[in-house]
Amino acid sequence: METPITQRALDWVDGVLSNAIPSCKRVKLACKRFKNDLARAGTDQFPFVFDVEASEHMCAFMEALPHIEGAWAARGECISLLGWQAYLISQIGGWRHMLTGVRRFRTAYIEVPRKNGKSTLLAGVALYFLVPDGEPGAKVYSAAASTHQARIVFDAARVMALTGEVDGDPLADLLGLTVEEHKIKTADPAAVFQPIASQTKSKDGKNPHCAIVDELHEHEKRDVWDSMASALGAREQPLLIAITTAGYNTAGICYEQRKYLQGILDGSREDDSYFGLIFEADEGDDPGDEATWAKANPSLHAAKSLQYMQDEWRKAAASPAAMGEFLRKHLDVWTSVGASAIDMAAWKGSEDSGLRIEDFAGRRALIGVDLATRHDPSSVTVVFPDADDPDKGPLHVFSWHFLPEKVVEAAGNEHLWGWKREGHIHTTPGAELDLHIVESLVMQLCGVGDDSWGWGGLPALDVEMVVYDALFAAQMAAAWEAAGIMAVELRSRASNLNEPFNKLIAAVDNRRLINDGNPVLTWMAGNTLLKQVQGGDYIYPAKLAPEDKIDGIVALINALWPLCQAVEEEQKGVVTQGFVDV
Repeated sequence: METPITQRALDWVDGVLSNAIPSCKRVKLACKRFKNDLARAGTDQFPFVFDVEASEHMCAFMEALPHIEGAWAARGECISLLGWQAYLISQIGGWRHMLTGVRRFRTAYIEVPRKNGKSTLLAGVALYFLVPDGEPGAKVYSAAASTHQARIVFDAARVMALTGEVDGDPLADLLGLTVEEHKIKTADPAAVFQPIASQTKSKDGKNPHCAIVDELHEHEKRDVWDSMASALGAREQPLLIAITTAGYNTAGICYEQRKYLQGILDGSREDDSYFGLIFEADEGDDPGDEATWAKANPSLHAAKSLQYMQDEWRKAAASPAAMGEFLRKHLDVWTSVGASAIDMAAWKGSEDSGLRIEDFAGRRALIGVDLATRHDPSSVTVVFPDADDPDKGPLHVFSWHFLPEKVVEAAGNEHLWGWKREGHIHTTPGAELDLHIVESLVMQLCGVGDDSWGWGGLPALDVEMVVYDALFAAQMAAAWEAAGIMAVELRSRASNLNEPFNKLIAAVDNRRLINDGNPVLTWMAGNTLLKQVQGGDYIYPAKLAPEDKIDGIVALINALWPLCQAVEEEQKGVVTQGFVDV
């Protein structure tokens, strides 16, 4: 059997590795991974083989589909896979278990800048898995953060099915498709292709043969990805595939998958069922250089024109805001421009998962508390200023987060459930948090706990001050003060939060704020926006949407507040500025 499309993929790999095709470091690593896998294929240690006929079957189907937009569609042309596209499809379709013939890859993560033809590619993948793949009762879903986004791939497949022809025969007839407004059916009554969105209540309970997640970086929550991933187990050879551009939320599910793939490509992690490609500018590349554009955009001069890139660069060079958009959308550079107030690359670069609070027993500490009882978390943070230089030395941070059990177990909060299971979120039964669990934690850290809530394993600290927001705190504050704890009420006003919020941002930028890697606090850091008081210079933390919780960051700002206050030389540690109704 001739395999010209698969050969095109193999030639592309050789072009990348010989530097004949401009490529970034991680694309080269992906091609080296493929070559290494070919060298060990069919062994006891690696029981997979690259089946070129299976690869060609999927590739040839893709090239039988029509273009649906632009000049190619006007001329009635069918898709012709570019080298990188042929490589992607051949990898998904070609790698098989040497004994069972089952496909190797169950998950695929592709990061590629916009206008590189990803929606068209995904639409073809969806139609292949719906019928030609031969799966009984195949269920295919186009999943996204919004209904509009989920329909982009679905609508592309729908138009292909309605307009495509092979040797004069309608594609829909050849595949036995019934094309409806909101779903595509086949002759198999159990098979269907339809779009679903994050807000769709029925996304759980699915049994996908193929789940396509478009623009994963737009998913503020991880519910769609997790619900699709957890449902794959019922199928013998399913596929969960995401194709996305870069984003800015480095605490989200998209960046998590990117980091997972990076580990596979650089050899620090093994997962033979996970495939991926990351097209991007390399660190240090000039963003205005056409050679950089070619690295990051594998469809440059084809689906994406050089003129378009030149126009977009001209806009970016004239505006810092547009520059962030250019870097993300056209060079796949993750940036926090226009998003988090906190530099998330610096935040994550300052994580130290080896930190143990037991090693800080007896050390000077500041505690910040932010309370809620129902939908928002309650959070407690502890900051350890540097003993020698509290103004310029490192600030070590630990945090605890609390929610009612009913909130954690609610549909759509799978990320919270996962964090609870890992011990990063603590719960009390019912729909309202029992704040005694927070009160008890603080008393234990202050050395006056009774272990009634299980905090006995935590060390006693030299707590200088507990700073809390007044909401929900009256009874708790009274209990702290009765125990001899210095508890200070700080109202959440911009005039109060401005200095400690600025201190937090600067400490992160300077890599002085060392956190213990708690994923809940990292998530909250990524959700934190910077707002400015209208007509004034004060800044305060805010969030984009109700589900973007930032309570742990507010607690951290509270803990930093004492470090921003004037201190009398002869009364070190005594606060002299007002703090209640400023």
